[in-house]
Amino acid sequence: MKKLSLILSALLFLSLVACNNMANSDDNLAAEEAAIKSVLESDDLTYDEIGDPDEDSIDNDDPNWLGKTSFNKDGKHRLRYGRIITGREGSVEIVFDGDTAATAYISRTFTGKFVTHSGTLVNDTLTLTRFEKPLQHDIERIVTLRKVRNDAAVERRNWRVSSVSMADGLSNPGDVSIEKLVIKPAGQDSMVITDPNATFFDGNNMLNLPRFSEVTVKVFVKNNTANPVYFPVDTRATESVRLHYGRNRRGGRAITFFKYMGEDNAGNKIYQGTWTVKQFSGYHHAVVDVIDNGTILEKDEVTYPYSSATWGMPYHISPF
Repeated sequence: MKKLSLILSALLFLSLVACNNMANSDDNLAAEEAAIKSVLESDDLTYDEIGDPDEDSIDNDDPNWLGKTSFNKDGKHRLRYGRIITGREGSVEIVFDGDTAATAYISRTFTGKFVTHSGTLVNDTLTLTRFEKPLQHDIERIVTLRKVRNDAAVERRNWRVSSVSMADGLSNPGDVSIEKLVIKPAGQDSMVITDPNATFFDGNNMLNLPRFSEVTVKVFVKNNTANPVYFPVDTRATESVRLHYGRNRRGGRAITFFKYMGEDNAGNKIYQGTWTVKQFSGYHHAVVDVIDNGTILEKDEVTYPYSSATWGMPYHISPF
Protein backbone atom coordinates (compact mmCIF):
# COMPACT_ATOMS: atom_id res chain seq x y z
CA MET A 1 0.00 0.00 0.00
CA LYS A 2 2.83 2.36 0.92
CA LYS A 3 4.62 1.53 -2.36
CA LEU A 4 1.43 2.18 -4.35
CA SER A 5 1.02 5.54 -2.64
CA LEU A 6 4.57 6.47 -3.60
CA ILE A 7 3.89 5.46 -7.22
CA LEU A 8 0.65 7.45 -7.34
CA SER A 9 2.40 10.46 -5.83
CA ALA A 10 5.14 10.24 -8.42
CA LEU A 11 2.60 9.97 -11.25
CA LEU A 12 0.69 12.94 -9.88
CA PHE A 13 3.90 14.97 -9.70
CA LEU A 14 4.84 14.09 -13.29
CA SER A 15 1.34 14.94 -14.45
CA LEU A 16 1.48 18.34 -12.78
CA VAL A 17 4.90 19.02 -14.33
CA ALA A 18 3.64 18.00 -17.77
CA CYS A 19 0.54 20.20 -17.44
CA ASN A 20 2.67 23.07 -16.26
CA ASN A 21 5.05 22.61 -19.20
CA MET A 22 2.11 22.48 -21.63
CA ALA A 23 0.67 25.64 -20.11
CA ASN A 24 4.04 27.36 -20.37
CA SER A 25 4.37 26.18 -23.97
CA ASP A 26 0.91 27.51 -24.85
CA ASP A 27 1.69 30.81 -23.14
CA ASN A 28 4.97 31.12 -25.03
CA LEU A 29 3.27 30.32 -28.33
CA ALA A 30 0.55 32.90 -27.67
CA ALA A 31 3.19 35.50 -26.80
CA GLU A 32 5.12 34.77 -30.00
CA GLU A 33 1.94 35.03 -32.11
CA ALA A 34 1.03 38.32 -30.44
CA ALA A 35 4.52 39.67 -31.14
CA ILE A 36 4.33 38.65 -34.81
CA LYS A 37 0.88 40.21 -35.24
CA SER A 38 2.22 43.43 -33.76
CA VAL A 39 5.03 43.39 -36.34
CA LEU A 40 2.55 42.82 -39.17
CA GLU A 41 0.41 45.75 -38.03
CA SER A 42 3.31 48.21 -37.98
CA ASP A 43 5.94 47.11 -40.50
CA ASP A 44 6.29 49.33 -43.58
CA LEU A 45 6.43 46.29 -45.88
CA THR A 46 2.99 44.94 -44.90
CA TYR A 47 0.92 48.07 -45.61
CA ASP A 48 -2.12 47.27 -47.80
CA GLU A 49 -4.63 50.14 -47.59
CA ILE A 50 -6.50 50.94 -50.82
CA GLY A 51 -8.95 53.66 -49.78
CA ASP A 52 -8.98 57.45 -49.95
CA PRO A 53 -8.95 59.47 -46.72
CA ASP A 54 -12.12 61.39 -47.70
CA GLU A 55 -14.18 62.37 -50.74
CA ASP A 56 -12.30 65.64 -51.24
CA SER A 57 -9.13 63.60 -51.74
CA ILE A 58 -10.52 61.22 -54.36
CA ASP A 59 -8.16 60.98 -57.34
CA ASN A 60 -6.00 63.81 -56.06
CA ASP A 61 -2.24 63.37 -56.09
CA ASP A 62 -0.41 64.15 -52.88
CA PRO A 63 0.03 67.94 -53.00
CA ASN A 64 3.52 67.53 -51.53
CA TRP A 65 4.57 65.94 -54.83
CA LEU A 66 2.55 66.80 -57.88
CA GLY A 67 -0.47 68.97 -57.10
CA LYS A 68 -4.12 68.24 -57.84
CA THR A 69 -5.25 65.95 -60.65
CA SER A 70 -8.34 65.75 -62.83
CA PHE A 71 -9.08 64.45 -66.30
CA ASN A 72 -11.57 65.15 -69.07
CA LYS A 73 -13.03 62.58 -71.47
CA ASP A 74 -16.03 62.52 -73.81
CA GLY A 75 -17.83 65.49 -72.32
CA LYS A 76 -17.13 64.36 -68.75
CA HIS A 77 -15.64 67.12 -66.64
CA ARG A 78 -13.67 66.14 -63.55
CA LEU A 79 -14.74 62.52 -63.55
CA ARG A 80 -13.41 61.38 -60.19
CA TYR A 81 -13.88 58.15 -58.29
CA GLY A 82 -12.50 56.33 -55.28
CA ARG A 83 -13.08 54.21 -52.22
CA ILE A 84 -14.12 55.38 -48.79
CA ILE A 85 -13.29 52.53 -46.40
CA THR A 86 -15.38 52.34 -43.22
CA GLY A 87 -14.77 48.76 -42.10
CA ARG A 88 -11.66 46.63 -41.81
CA GLU A 89 -11.73 43.03 -40.66
CA GLY A 90 -9.17 40.33 -41.02
CA SER A 91 -7.50 37.20 -39.85
CA VAL A 92 -3.90 36.07 -39.53
CA GLU A 93 -2.88 32.42 -39.50
CA ILE A 94 0.68 31.88 -38.26
CA VAL A 95 2.62 28.70 -38.96
CA PHE A 96 5.91 28.24 -37.11
CA ASP A 97 8.88 26.52 -38.72
CA GLY A 98 10.99 25.71 -35.69
CA ASP A 99 11.75 28.33 -33.08
CA THR A 100 13.15 31.06 -35.31
CA ALA A 101 10.98 31.18 -38.45
CA ALA A 102 7.30 31.68 -39.16
CA THR A 103 4.91 32.28 -42.05
CA ALA A 104 1.85 34.50 -41.68
CA TYR A 105 -1.17 34.09 -43.97
CA ILE A 106 -3.06 37.39 -43.91
CA SER A 107 -6.65 37.89 -45.10
CA ARG A 108 -8.30 41.30 -44.87
CA THR A 109 -11.77 42.46 -45.85
CA PHE A 110 -12.38 46.14 -46.56
CA THR A 111 -15.95 47.43 -46.64
CA GLY A 112 -17.34 50.85 -47.36
CA LYS A 113 -18.56 52.74 -50.41
CA PHE A 114 -17.33 53.39 -53.93
CA VAL A 115 -18.02 57.02 -54.88
CA THR A 116 -18.19 58.65 -58.32
CA HIS A 117 -18.18 62.42 -58.86
CA SER A 118 -18.76 63.57 -62.42
CA GLY A 119 -20.06 66.48 -64.43
CA THR A 120 -21.55 66.70 -67.92
CA LEU A 121 -21.06 69.88 -69.94
CA VAL A 122 -23.85 70.50 -72.49
CA ASN A 123 -24.34 73.91 -74.17
CA ASP A 124 -22.22 75.62 -71.54
CA THR A 125 -24.33 74.09 -68.77
CA LEU A 126 -22.45 71.94 -66.27
CA THR A 127 -24.52 69.30 -64.48
CA LEU A 128 -22.79 67.67 -61.52
CA THR A 129 -23.58 64.11 -60.44
CA ARG A 130 -22.58 62.06 -57.43
CA PHE A 131 -23.49 58.47 -56.66
CA GLU A 132 -22.15 55.71 -54.46
CA LYS A 133 -22.23 51.93 -54.27
CA PRO A 134 -21.45 49.52 -51.44
CA LEU A 135 -18.12 47.76 -51.74
CA GLN A 136 -16.36 44.75 -50.33
CA HIS A 137 -12.73 44.20 -51.28
CA ASP A 138 -10.76 41.19 -50.03
CA ILE A 139 -6.97 41.21 -49.90
CA GLU A 140 -4.63 38.27 -49.22
CA ARG A 141 -0.91 38.34 -48.57
CA ILE A 142 1.76 35.93 -47.26
CA VAL A 143 4.61 37.15 -45.05
CA THR A 144 7.64 35.24 -43.85
CA LEU A 145 9.39 36.29 -40.63
CA ARG A 146 12.48 35.29 -38.70
CA LYS A 147 13.37 35.65 -35.06
CA VAL A 148 16.48 37.75 -34.72
CA ARG A 149 16.80 37.88 -30.92
CA ASN A 150 15.16 36.72 -27.67
CA ASP A 151 15.82 39.54 -25.26
CA ALA A 152 14.14 42.65 -26.68
CA ALA A 153 12.33 44.77 -24.13
CA VAL A 154 9.39 44.93 -26.55
CA GLU A 155 8.41 41.43 -27.73
CA ARG A 156 7.74 42.39 -31.35
CA ARG A 157 11.33 43.55 -31.77
CA ASN A 158 12.43 39.94 -31.50
CA TRP A 159 10.84 39.26 -34.92
CA ARG A 160 11.56 40.78 -38.30
CA VAL A 161 9.84 40.48 -41.69
CA SER A 162 12.07 38.61 -44.13
CA SER A 163 9.85 38.62 -47.25
CA VAL A 164 6.35 39.61 -48.37
CA SER A 165 4.19 38.40 -51.22
CA MET A 166 2.20 40.76 -53.39
CA ALA A 167 -1.14 41.87 -51.98
CA ASP A 168 -3.80 40.11 -54.08
CA GLY A 169 -7.10 42.01 -53.97
CA LEU A 170 -10.51 41.24 -55.46
CA SER A 171 -14.00 42.62 -55.02
CA ASN A 172 -16.76 40.36 -53.76
CA PRO A 173 -18.54 39.79 -56.07
CA GLY A 174 -16.41 40.69 -59.08
CA ASP A 175 -15.83 39.83 -62.72
CA VAL A 176 -12.50 41.62 -63.24
CA SER A 177 -9.11 39.95 -62.85
CA ILE A 178 -5.49 40.90 -63.44
CA GLU A 179 -3.77 38.24 -65.53
CA LYS A 180 -0.24 39.63 -65.84
CA LEU A 181 1.99 42.59 -65.03
CA VAL A 182 5.12 43.64 -66.87
CA ILE A 183 7.15 46.18 -64.90
CA LYS A 184 10.08 47.97 -66.56
CA PRO A 185 12.09 50.42 -64.44
CA ALA A 186 14.41 52.67 -66.43
CA GLY A 187 17.86 51.10 -66.67
CA GLN A 188 16.75 47.79 -65.14
CA ASP A 189 15.46 44.45 -66.40
CA SER A 190 11.73 43.87 -66.84
CA MET A 191 9.80 42.01 -64.16
CA VAL A 192 6.93 39.74 -65.30
CA ILE A 193 4.35 38.69 -62.71
CA THR A 194 1.48 36.24 -63.24
CA ASP A 195 0.82 34.91 -59.71
CA PRO A 196 0.79 37.45 -56.87
CA ASN A 197 0.60 34.79 -54.13
CA ALA A 198 3.79 33.19 -55.41
CA THR A 199 5.68 36.45 -55.95
CA PHE A 200 7.75 37.39 -52.90
CA PHE A 201 9.94 40.44 -52.33
CA ASP A 202 12.91 40.68 -50.01
CA GLY A 203 16.08 42.70 -49.74
CA ASN A 204 17.55 40.99 -52.79
CA ASN A 205 14.80 41.29 -55.40
CA MET A 206 12.66 44.24 -54.33
CA LEU A 207 12.53 47.13 -56.77
CA ASN A 208 15.11 49.69 -55.70
CA LEU A 209 14.44 52.90 -57.61
CA PRO A 210 16.54 56.06 -57.70
CA ARG A 211 14.55 59.20 -57.07
CA PHE A 212 13.26 60.87 -60.29
CA SER A 213 13.57 57.64 -62.31
CA GLU A 214 10.68 56.37 -64.44
CA VAL A 215 8.85 53.05 -64.27
CA THR A 216 6.64 51.72 -67.08
CA VAL A 217 3.92 49.21 -66.20
CA LYS A 218 1.87 47.10 -68.60
CA VAL A 219 -1.29 45.42 -67.25
CA PHE A 220 -3.19 42.51 -68.83
CA VAL A 221 -6.84 42.34 -67.71
CA LYS A 222 -9.74 39.90 -68.09
CA ASN A 223 -13.32 41.10 -67.60
CA ASN A 224 -16.22 38.63 -67.58
CA THR A 225 -18.95 41.19 -66.96
CA ALA A 226 -22.31 40.46 -68.61
CA ASN A 227 -22.88 44.21 -69.07
CA PRO A 228 -19.77 45.75 -70.62
CA VAL A 229 -19.47 49.53 -70.75
CA TYR A 230 -16.94 50.78 -73.30
CA PHE A 231 -15.08 53.92 -72.27
CA PRO A 232 -13.56 55.88 -73.88
CA VAL A 233 -16.33 55.18 -76.40
CA ASP A 234 -13.97 54.87 -79.35
CA THR A 235 -12.14 51.93 -77.74
CA ARG A 236 -12.86 48.39 -76.57
CA ALA A 237 -11.86 49.25 -73.01
CA THR A 238 -14.36 47.80 -70.51
CA GLU A 239 -12.48 48.89 -67.39
CA SER A 240 -10.32 51.74 -66.16
CA VAL A 241 -6.81 51.08 -64.90
CA ARG A 242 -4.74 53.34 -62.68
CA LEU A 243 -1.71 53.04 -60.46
CA HIS A 244 -1.57 54.18 -56.84
CA TYR A 245 2.04 54.81 -55.89
CA GLY A 246 3.94 56.28 -52.99
CA ARG A 247 1.45 54.75 -50.55
CA ASN A 248 2.80 54.32 -47.04
CA ARG A 249 1.80 54.38 -43.38
CA ARG A 250 2.49 58.12 -43.21
CA GLY A 251 -0.39 58.84 -45.58
CA GLY A 252 1.57 59.31 -48.81
CA ARG A 253 -0.41 58.66 -51.97
CA ALA A 254 -0.47 59.58 -55.65
CA ILE A 255 -2.26 58.26 -58.73
CA THR A 256 -1.52 57.97 -62.43
CA PHE A 257 -3.94 56.73 -65.09
CA PHE A 258 -3.15 54.08 -67.69
CA LYS A 259 -3.96 54.11 -71.40
CA TYR A 260 -5.82 51.37 -73.24
CA MET A 261 -3.46 49.69 -75.72
CA GLY A 262 -5.62 46.95 -77.29
CA GLU A 263 -5.93 43.18 -76.73
CA ASP A 264 -3.56 40.22 -76.74
CA ASN A 265 -4.18 36.89 -78.51
CA ALA A 266 -6.03 35.54 -75.47
CA GLY A 267 -8.51 38.43 -75.50
CA ASN A 268 -7.03 40.15 -72.45
CA LYS A 269 -7.25 43.95 -72.47
CA ILE A 270 -3.84 45.67 -72.26
CA TYR A 271 -3.19 48.95 -70.46
CA GLN A 272 0.07 50.83 -70.05
CA GLY A 273 1.27 53.74 -67.97
CA THR A 274 4.41 55.34 -66.59
CA TRP A 275 5.08 56.85 -63.21
CA THR A 276 7.95 59.08 -62.16
CA VAL A 277 9.45 58.37 -58.77
CA LYS A 278 9.36 61.62 -56.79
CA GLN A 279 8.99 60.41 -53.22
CA PHE A 280 11.74 60.64 -50.67
CA SER A 281 13.87 57.61 -49.81
CA GLY A 282 12.31 54.72 -47.93
CA TYR A 283 9.70 52.00 -48.42
CA HIS A 284 6.53 52.72 -50.38
CA HIS A 285 3.78 50.69 -52.06
CA ALA A 286 2.43 50.62 -55.60
CA VAL A 287 -1.04 49.23 -56.31
CA VAL A 288 -2.36 48.41 -59.77
CA ASP A 289 -6.08 49.20 -59.56
CA VAL A 290 -8.52 47.83 -62.17
CA ILE A 291 -12.18 48.92 -61.95
CA ASP A 292 -15.04 47.93 -64.25
CA ASN A 293 -16.33 50.88 -66.29
CA GLY A 294 -19.92 50.13 -65.31
CA THR A 295 -18.93 50.52 -61.67
CA ILE A 296 -17.63 54.01 -62.39
CA LEU A 297 -20.10 55.34 -64.95
CA GLU A 298 -23.46 53.71 -64.23
CA LYS A 299 -25.56 54.54 -61.17
CA ASP A 300 -27.46 51.22 -61.09
CA GLU A 301 -25.66 49.22 -58.38
CA VAL A 302 -27.58 46.01 -59.17
CA THR A 303 -26.68 45.76 -62.85
CA TYR A 304 -23.33 47.47 -62.35
CA PRO A 305 -22.05 46.59 -58.85
CA TYR A 306 -18.62 47.42 -57.50
CA SER A 307 -16.20 45.20 -59.45
CA SER A 308 -12.45 45.58 -59.09
CA ALA A 309 -9.10 43.80 -58.84
CA THR A 310 -5.88 45.08 -57.27
CA TRP A 311 -2.29 43.87 -57.06
CA GLY A 312 0.01 45.66 -54.63
CA MET A 313 3.74 45.48 -53.98
CA PRO A 314 6.38 47.28 -51.90
CA TYR A 315 9.34 49.06 -53.42
CA HIS A 316 12.26 51.08 -52.12
CA ILE A 317 13.39 54.56 -53.11
CA SER A 318 17.09 55.28 -52.84
CA PRO A 319 18.31 58.87 -52.39
CA PHE A 320 20.47 58.67 -55.54
